Amino acid sequence: MIYRYFSWLLVIAAVLSFYVWQQTQSVRLGYKVDNLRIECEKMKQKNKILRLKVNRLLSLERLDQIAKQKELITPDEKSIIYLSE
Repeated sequence: MIYRYFSWLLVIAAVLSFYVWQQTQSVRLGYKVDNLRIECEKMKQKNKILRLKVNRLLSLERLDQIAKQKELITPDEKSIIYLSE
């Protein structure tokens, strides 16, 4: 009889230990997901800023300004050669 009591106590302890471990893992993973979500939002914001910077650097107005500063001229129609694909 005492063995039966002890075995039930052991089973209950094992189930409770598993439950506590599972809850701990759940909380830990929840924190990890939140941190990754925040990091993802930061990277999206950084990506947006970098895309704006690229667009600004490649803008036609900026390129036109640089061409004028370097005293580049627009070629006349006779000087343009079109390549076929």
